[in-house]
Amino acid sequence: MDKKTEGVEILVKEVLATIPEPYSEDIILEVFQKIEENPEWEKRYRSLSIDVGDGFSDDVINPWIGKYVSSETGMKALQVVSAGNKCKLVTSYSKLGW
Repeated sequence: MDKKTEGVEILVKEVLATIPEPYSEDIILEVFQKIEENPEWEKRYRSLSIDVGDGFSDDVINPWIGKYVSSETGMKALQVVSAGNKCKLVTSYSKLGW
C-alpha cells in the first residue's frame, strides 16, 4: 500500500458507494452501521490495525474512518455527539454538514 491508511480509505469508499446521496449529517454513524451489518466489512475493519497500528484499536481506526468520510463527502465536522446504542463500533462521532 502506498500509505498506511489506504485500506481504511478503500473501505470507506466502498461503504459510501452503498449509501444514497444526499448524505445526512449522521453519515459517519451510517458508515459504521453499514460496516457492523456486513460481516466482510467488519472483518476488514477489525484487521485494518495490522496496516495502521499495533493491534486493533478503535482509537486509531475510527478517527481515520471519520476523516475519510468527511474528505470523500466534502462535508465538514459540526459537532461531536454520542452514538448511544446505535452502533457497537463507535461510541461517538462527528455530525457533518456543509
